[in-house]
Amino acid sequence: MRPSLSPEKRVFAQSVDALFIRALGPHLSREGRRRLKDAGLDLNEPLRPSYTLEQWKAFLRVAAKDVFPGQSEREAWSSLGERYLQGFRLTAQGRASMSLVTRLGPRHTLERVPHNIRAGNNFNEVRVEELGTHAATLWMKDMAADNPYFACGFLAETLRAAGAGDIHVEPVACDGTSATFRLTWTHAATRPVASHSMGL
Repeated sequence: MRPSLSPEKRVFAQSVDALFIRALGPHLSREGRRRLKDAGLDLNEPLRPSYTLEQWKAFLRVAAKDVFPGQSEREAWSSLGERYLQGFRLTAQGRASMSLVTRLGPRHTLERVPHNIRAGNNFNEVRVEELGTHAATLWMKDMAADNPYFACGFLAETLRAAGAGDIHVEPVACDGTSATFRLTWTHAATRPVASHSMGL
């Protein structure tokens, strides 16, 4: 009897569309677009249904250096995560998620992250443990990036979309593939700013 094989890790077209077309499209240089094409993403052609995880990581590396050349690694990758959310909210699914997030508030939004994070790929797993009114830990299996800061960016944007203020997202443990994050915020706005959404 043959052992069962895990499915290949794939990132769906909607994630690529959200980040590389909707959010970063106007900001990519000609050289950046050429390097993306060399890595397997030709922005002049229709998107494929999905891309391998390694391709996605290569696309992120190109974008971080091309769009945020003057920033530190942490700043560049966090900004990339923020831009992902900004692009995702422009998609049909992102608009629907945004409508829900603005009503839930930070605590309940975090509770929904495990249910929403898989929308953009076939491999992410998330567990959330609430620590208090304005703090939580979040464990993510397979960060889908070379470091945890991309996740820091989109997690912070998710909280901000839900009305949180004074947000801090820090990786407290990382094994190169999975990571644990500490999230804190000091208050929730009375009326959340409907400017971003969630999902990877």
